[in-house]
Amino acid sequence: MMILSGRYLKPVVRPGMVKRTRKNRLEDEVREQRRKVVKKTMVFGLLLLFAGVATAGFMKLIESDTLPIRTVKIEGNFKYLDTGNLKKILERQLDHNFFKIDIDAVQTVVKSLPWVDGVAVRRKWPDTLMVKIQEQQPLARWKNGGFINQRGERFLAVSEKIKNLPELEGPEEAVSKLARQYLLFSHQLEGLGLRPGRLTVTHRRSWQVSLDNGLEIQLGRQKVANRLRRFIKIYRKVISKQLKKIESVDMRYTNGFAIRWKPADNLLNDSKGELDNA
Repeated sequence: MMILSGRYLKPVVRPGMVKRTRKNRLEDEVREQRRKVVKKTMVFGLLLLFAGVATAGFMKLIESDTLPIRTVKIEGNFKYLDTGNLKKILERQLDHNFFKIDIDAVQTVVKSLPWVDGVAVRRKWPDTLMVKIQEQQPLARWKNGGFINQRGERFLAVSEKIKNLPELEGPEEAVSKLARQYLLFSHQLEGLGLRPGRLTVTHRRSWQVSLDNGLEIQLGRQKVANRLRRFIKIYRKVISKQLKKIESVDMRYTNGFAIRWKPADNLLNDSKGELDNA
């Protein structure tokens, strides 16, 4: 209630009005708290309901008879891989649940197969398992069994389809070095139309090359690439003219070489020649 007094209006507040105002404010606060509690309870209940529905749906999805794998597709070009055995292994994955199938386990099993260099497995909606395989590319045979790939790594495998691969021989720890030297020597010899048929390094790191025409070259332990270049020089001038009579050429001499003649054409003695005279 307002009472006019002179030029100013002064509010007049009665005691009962103050009590009613405070009571109304408290009632409003209580109602607001109740409203918030009800809202939070409803939200929490909805979340519980959603979680329950989602859990039930997920459990249904991972059952073996729900969304089973129906198709396995294999990608890759194969020359040596036993595709029959590969298909038998992958057929075991059929009828597994799309979400529950263990991709890592499938990759591990396939990677362990002979001639498999790399494998990638993935799901494709709604019922397909995609398996992409990289086959090993053999560079040479390893004399003690298996093959050496293009990266200079040894792997165990068997194949009757491979006939003309070169053979590498040496200590196990020299596999990568042998592969690199084979590629280097092949490049050096290609101008003569020759290639290494066998490459050997001993435990003392002495190198020997057997060419695909049957000729053997002793290169020793040091400067083997330089010694092979010297061999190429004398091959054109000397060796190629008497190739049928020569068994091996020793390039370990500093300024020359030695020729071992085949037994039928020699008196069992080595014939020596100077590089300057070649």
